[in-house]
Amino acid sequence: MLHALTTASLRRHYLFSKLSEDELNRIGGHAQILDLQAGEQLFMQDTEAHHFYQVHAGQIKLSRLNPDGNEKVIEILNPGETFAEAVMFMQINRYPVTATAVQPSTVYAFKSQVFLDIVRNNNDLCLRLLGDMAMRLRSRMHEIEQLTMKNATYRVVRYFMQELEKAGDEVDELELNIQKQLLASRLSIKPETLSRILGTLRDQGLIRSQGKKITLLDPEALRAYE
Repeated sequence: MLHALTTASLRRHYLFSKLSEDELNRIGGHAQILDLQAGEQLFMQDTEAHHFYQVHAGQIKLSRLNPDGNEKVIEILNPGETFAEAVMFMQINRYPVTATAVQPSTVYAFKSQVFLDIVRNNNDLCLRLLGDMAMRLRSRMHEIEQLTMKNATYRVVRYFMQELEKAGDEVDELELNIQKQLLASRLSIKPETLSRILGTLRDQGLIRSQGKKITLLDPEALRAYE
């Protein structure tokens, strides 16, 4: 069960923004707070799905095993982001990915059935969910295009530019909040390829890197890669 302060903060997320006070309290009353250690799995691919989640602290990795048994990182989730909500609307209620804590993390677990009961009587929420899922589908289609038709350098540069857009127009320095090995898997390239690309971009005077900090020295030239 979430306390009142936490429940109120949920309203900032689109999933909960259209809920009434009673509906929000109902969601919070059935929720759980879960603490995970680094490397601990929250759920495994193909297991039954009864909850969806929001990251409160730390970082969660979503991944799948390919037919060769190798892990493919699908997404890295940061505080405030939700995941597994789309599974509620699937005929087969099984998680399509494995969720693992990248670092010590805290997540909120919400009962899917409680949320579904509320959705059935909330048209505004239904429309918001449809809109968000359509945007996510479009994003995934664009990602598939990048992974199949664009080269590795393009993918790395595109990732930097997307992170720059999230940070704001006046920002030219990014802090990688993801391990380079995970980033490489996320972009479907090998870690050594990522290191080589970063070295090339540094040599070309396009970026400067120090630890986790990446400074984009020439954003316009980087956009030419897109």
